[in-house]
Amino acid sequence: MQESEKIQKILKIVEMLNTVIGSNLDPFKVDVKEYVLRLKELLPNLKELDEILMDAEALRLLARIVELQEKWVRYQASSLYVDPLIVELKIITLPPERLAEIFSRSWHPIVKIEQVTLNEIIRAASYWNTLLPIPERFRRETVEETKLSLLDKEELVKMKILTEEELNKRLEELSMELNKFLENEEKVDYWKFVRGKDYNETITRAVLLAHIISMGHASLEIKPLEEKIEIVKGGQKRQPRSFAISMQKLGERD
Repeated sequence: MQESEKIQKILKIVEMLNTVIGSNLDPFKVDVKEYVLRLKELLPNLKELDEILMDAEALRLLARIVELQEKWVRYQASSLYVDPLIVELKIITLPPERLAEIFSRSWHPIVKIEQVTLNEIIRAASYWNTLLPIPERFRRETVEETKLSLLDKEELVKMKILTEEELNKRLEELSMELNKFLENEEKVDYWKFVRGKDYNETITRAVLLAHIISMGHASLEIKPLEEKIEIVKGGQKRQPRSFAISMQKLGERD
C-alpha cells in the first residue's frame, strides 16, 4: 500500500470524526468498532512518524466519540427519554379502544364557563337605550369667535362697573398711593403694589394702574431673565408699547 493512500484513509476517518464532534450530531451514528478495525489493519503498514501520529489522532477522536456516547446515555436516562420509534410502534399496535382510554386518563382540560345573567342583559339594554344617536354623538359644537378689545375708561363706565366720578376718584387715590411709594424708592415691585385684599380688588388695581401708566404718570420696567416687573417714575422716553400681564399666577406671588 502506497504511503499517500494510507494517509488519505486515515485523514478521511479524522475528518469524519471531527465533523460529528464539532456539529453536535448523534454520536451513536459513528460505528466505533468498525473504525477501530480499519485503523488496526492500517497500523502494521505505518512506518513514518507522520503516519503514526495521524493514527494516534484518529484513536483520540474515537475515544472522544465514546465519551460523547456515554454523556448522551446519561442525559437521556436522567430526562426519562423514550425513543420516538418505540412510542410510534406502541401507538400502532394498540387498539383504538385502548388509545381512547389512555387519552381520557391523561387529558386534563381547563374549563371556563361564562354566563350572562338576566340582570346584566337589562343593564346592557339600559346603557344602549340611553346613548345618543350616532349623528348627534359626533356632532361638532359651534364656537363663536370673539375679538380682543381694550378695557379703557369709557368701557368701564359703559359696563357700569364704576361711574365716571368713582373711576376718577379711584385713579386719583391710586396715583397718590403710587407716588408715596416712589418718593422713598425709585422702583416698586408691580405685584406687591397691585395686590389687594382679594382677587377682584387686585384686578381692579391692575386695571387702574394701567390707566395711570397710559397717562404717562409712571412706566414699567420688565426684566425677563429675573422674571420681575417694576414700576418706575415718569413715562417712558422711548416709543410707548403695550404688553399683556397674566393674572393667573397671583396666588404664587407674595
